[in-house]
Amino acid sequence: MSKKVKTLLVKLLVLALALVVADLAGGLVLKYLFNKQRSGKYFTTSHAIKDGKEQVLIFGNSHAAQHFDAPLMAKTLSKSVFNFGNQGQSLLYTYPLVKSVLSRYQPELIILNLDYNELRYDPTDYERLAILLPYYHANSVIDSTISLIPDRAALKAKSHLYRYNSTLGYIFLNTYGHSYGKSMQSLGYDPIEGDMCTATASHVEADSGKITFDKNKIDYLIKLISYIQSKQVKLLITTTPLMEYDSNKKQVYKEKLLQLLTKMNVNYLDYGSSAEFKGKCKLFHDTSHLNATGAALWTKTLLNDLPKYFDQF
Repeated sequence: MSKKVKTLLVKLLVLALALVVADLAGGLVLKYLFNKQRSGKYFTTSHAIKDGKEQVLIFGNSHAAQHFDAPLMAKTLSKSVFNFGNQGQSLLYTYPLVKSVLSRYQPELIILNLDYNELRYDPTDYERLAILLPYYHANSVIDSTISLIPDRAALKAKSHLYRYNSTLGYIFLNTYGHSYGKSMQSLGYDPIEGDMCTATASHVEADSGKITFDKNKIDYLIKLISYIQSKQVKLLITTTPLMEYDSNKKQVYKEKLLQLLTKMNVNYLDYGSSAEFKGKCKLFHDTSHLNATGAALWTKTLLNDLPKYFDQF
C-alpha cells in the first residue's frame, strides 16, 4: 500500500470519527434541551414513556386531547388523571405508549378513545409516527414502532442529530413560552375556544372513499386490549361526540370496530352520533372537535356514565 493511500485512509478515518463525535455531541445537547419542554405534544409523549404514574389515563388522537377535560375529571373523581391524547395520532402511536406505561406501574383505569374509522388504512398515520424518533432506544416496543415509519427512518434514527432535527421549533416554543394546553397544569388536556355558530371554522376529514382496513392497527388493538386485560387494569373504549355523522361513509369501519370490541368483551361508550351533541353548534369548534364548553359537557356525561361500568367510579 502506497504512502498516499495510507494518508488518504487515515484522513477518511479521522473525518468519520469527527462526524461520529459531532453527531453524538450535538445529539446530547439537543436531548438536554428537548427534555426541558414543559408543554406540547412531545411533553405528553415523554410523560407517558418516562414518568407518568396517574391513576386514570386517557389515550387517543385530537378527540381525546381536546374532548376530555382532565382537571374536571381529577376534581370530580378525586383521583390523579392525565390526558395523553395527541393530535393526528392513531393506534400505531397509542400502542407503544400504553405498553410503556404498563411496564412501569398499574393505573386504575385506561380510557382509550377511538373514532369509528380508527381501523382505516391511512399512510399519513405511519408518517406521523416520527413523533417517536427522539425516544429511539427508550424501549423495544418504541423501536419496533419506529420501524414502521417510511423512508428507512429506523436506520436514520441511529444518528443522534436526526432524531431531533424536526423538534427545534417545539423545543424553544415549549421550553421558553409553554402554554396551558398539553401541560402538567392542564393534565394534558388541550382545550380550544370558539364555536361554529359565530365562526366559519370547518374540519374536512381526508378520505379516499375506498374501504381499506389497516392490518397493523387491528393487530395493535387486539394486542393492546389483551395486554391491558392481562394487567387487570380497567379499560373503557369511547367514541366522543361528532357534530355531523356520515353513517354511510363510516358504517363499514364502525361495524368492524364493534365486532372486535364485542368479541373481546370490552366496555364501549359510544357518543359519536348522540342527539345530545349532534348539530349543537355552540358546543363545537368545528364539525369534528368540541370546544371547551362542549368538552366540559362531554366530560360530565362520561363521569355520569362511569358507574355503569365500574363500581368504584
